[in-house]
Amino acid sequence: MAPFLTLSTNKIHTILGEYGLIPTSFEPIQQGLGNSNFLVDSNKGRFILTVFEIDHNRVVNLSRLLTLLVSRDFPTAGARTQSGGEKVLSVDGHSAMLKPYVPGQVIEDLNGHHLQQIGEAVAQLHRIPAPDYLPVQHAYELETFPVILGNHEYHEFGSWLEQRLEIFRQALPPGLPRGLIHGDVFFDNVIFDNDTLRAIIDFEEACHYYLVFDLGMAALGLCTQDMKLNLPQVRALLDGYQRIRPLVEVEKQALQLFVEYAAITTSSWRFWKYNIDTPNIAKSDLFVQMVEISQNVGAVPGSIFYDTVINQQLDE
Repeated sequence: MAPFLTLSTNKIHTILGEYGLIPTSFEPIQQGLGNSNFLVDSNKGRFILTVFEIDHNRVVNLSRLLTLLVSRDFPTAGARTQSGGEKVLSVDGHSAMLKPYVPGQVIEDLNGHHLQQIGEAVAQLHRIPAPDYLPVQHAYELETFPVILGNHEYHEFGSWLEQRLEIFRQALPPGLPRGLIHGDVFFDNVIFDNDTLRAIIDFEEACHYYLVFDLGMAALGLCTQDMKLNLPQVRALLDGYQRIRPLVEVEKQALQLFVEYAAITTSSWRFWKYNIDTPNIAKSDLFVQMVEISQNVGAVPGSIFYDTVINQQLDE
């Protein structure tokens, strides 16, 4: 997609100067659905400049989180510090951050080896204590539910969403572990180099929430084809995850519910983003894909999901 923001050569030089860098070239890149990103070459290497659409405090907390993750040897790109000691600066009324470029590629057709590595990394993340500046609710819920459910103009989708949320709340088991989650582990937020995981990026949706929600979102973002969940791929993801952090039984029982819920919340975000927040006719129906996926996930018999994903051993 095209960037939301256009930056001049002089503006890029001014921004990079704040970090003690001299740019030699730059270009907009297609990454993410809500920010503007630029690939910048400089006298001290290659970087990604992100100009955010989210508010300043969230960006500051994101920079703090990335610094924490790097200090804990989690595979991600940290925020570069400006000459004055800050990590976040203002660009045309938006908050911006500069991060080292992570060489590699995004792989959409992930195999079992890829998924096991991602599972291990997600489990590593879940073992890092959640800092107290993170929200305790996922951003998709915070941003979309009040707007959609409170407006009769969106009656058809709003009624469906309200019904599904009530079913989810009734089925939600007590005692689910909570902690630091990424919240958006889709394939385009994972970078590989020669089939080796290099980084998980884009932590804008990170929060202190149910750990199994992160696995549900990862299954949605990594293991779906043709609007259906690939259960052996979910098993590969889980196989890697449990090498680092074994699930407790209540999480195993709730995983299918949270894959479905991840699709529901993502459908709500897409509806809100492209029909309410920044209307885009070309993408206005994009939410329907997630509605269909959620229905297909919910239609899988629970015993088949559990036996395939939890009980069966991954084929070598």
